[in-house]
Amino acid sequence: MLTTAKILRYDRGLLVLEPTEDISRVLNTQHPAIAELRLDDGRTIRNEQRKKIFALIGEIAKWNGDTPEDIRCYLTWEFCKEYNVEPFSLSDTSVSIARDFLSFLIDFCFYWNVPARDTRLHYTDDIGKYLYSCLEHRVCAICNKRAEVHHVNRIGMGRDREHIVHVGLEAIALCREHHDEAHRRERDLFYEYCIYGIRLDEHLCECLNLNTRERISAYAETAKSGA
Repeated sequence: MLTTAKILRYDRGLLVLEPTEDISRVLNTQHPAIAELRLDDGRTIRNEQRKKIFALIGEIAKWNGDTPEDIRCYLTWEFCKEYNVEPFSLSDTSVSIARDFLSFLIDFCFYWNVPARDTRLHYTDDIGKYLYSCLEHRVCAICNKRAEVHHVNRIGMGRDREHIVHVGLEAIALCREHHDEAHRRERDLFYEYCIYGIRLDEHLCECLNLNTRERISAYAETAKSGA
């Protein structure tokens, strides 16, 4: 079992820890006599990051049918190639590489619709990249169901959604249920889940079939030629 713990006290060689999750079942059934201790110094990969990475790899392996070790090796190689970084070990890589690798794994899961036991919001270590990926793949940022686009910048009365440029507006991907909730209490909902609107760029507008200046120009030219 892999978990983390908060250091409560250290006195004369005695270290007192508080586990972040319930470990009573493992202690009572397996009676472990020794535990591995890895201190997080803030510079190398954090224990919580490592735990999230192995959890995501386990979900991908269960979906794919390969062993977690094979999946880890393959996806590490793909990540290094895409990010142009040297091969690394999850025992001592940097915090930043671990953060980017988590984002890479979450994006992989979204792209291939890998089944999840829990929302990937709880796995991300870079909320900005996560929210961008949710928009890119039309996945609800809160529950990971199929999503709609919720505009954080209100498109007011008299403005036609079909004929405005969306580049530069802020939006977030939300399922129908959370989209409706956002219209009722957006500020509280965003605060509760620590989420926010992402500024739409050309790529996101293309993914979401939203207007850019180029698209509006093309529509205008088509309408003119049709006339």
